Amino acid sequence: MEIEIVGEEHTLTNLLVGLLAKDSHVKNAFYNAPHPLIDSIVMTIITDGQEKPMDALLNAIDEAVNLTEQFEKEFKSPKEGQ
Repeated sequence: MEIEIVGEEHTLTNLLVGLLAKDSHVKNAFYNAPHPLIDSIVMTIITDGQEKPMDALLNAIDEAVNLTEQFEKEFKSPKEGQ
């Protein structure tokens, strides 16, 4: 599956590709910036057929949200000894 993400750069797509790499059904996930002057990224996701690429992407997005919420919670919580 190829999906074009308009208005994003390497930060979000690199995170998603990293999370997709942890999915046992994802055979390959990568992205490409077609041109430096074009404000979009094309992401490609290939699975083994046991999971749809879109489902793998949605799971990776959910994991990114969970990691962000966990980071925010830990960042805001008072540290011991402070």
